[in-house]
Amino acid sequence: MKNFLYILIVLIIGTFFFSEFRKSIAPTMSKIDTPYIVINDITIPVELAVDQEKQWQGLSKREFLKETDGMLFVFPRKQIRSFWMKDMNFPLDIIWISDNKIIKIDKDLQPEGENPKNKYQTIQRVDKVLEVNSGFTDKYKIKAGDEVKFYY
Repeated sequence: MKNFLYILIVLIIGTFFFSEFRKSIAPTMSKIDTPYIVINDITIPVELAVDQEKQWQGLSKREFLKETDGMLFVFPRKQIRSFWMKDMNFPLDIIWISDNKIIKIDKDLQPEGENPKNKYQTIQRVDKVLEVNSGFTDKYKIKAGDEVKFYY
């Protein structure tokens, strides 16, 4: 019985030290609670839109978006993409991203109700699109050519 207790104590202590050791050598292995991106040292918490249903819905019918948050659309391959302001309740800036660089920004896009007339797109293929509140890109001096880092 005494040997069993010693072995049990050694296993508990060993498990603790192994866990701490693993954290110290691979801190990036822990899952990120809230996905975010970084542009010009600006951290932007994002909601991910990775499946087609979420991408079609986007921010439509939402009442607001937190001032420093965004919605990041992640596509499986680069293509020319089109967005519209259908059923939006607030204006947006749309940031078009390819190869972790901003290639274009459409600013101050106004809501257009149920039957929008305008579509916004880029002539270059993109694999990610970020929607943020109108004025965000001007306020934080975000421009075409800026690098984007992703954490999700």
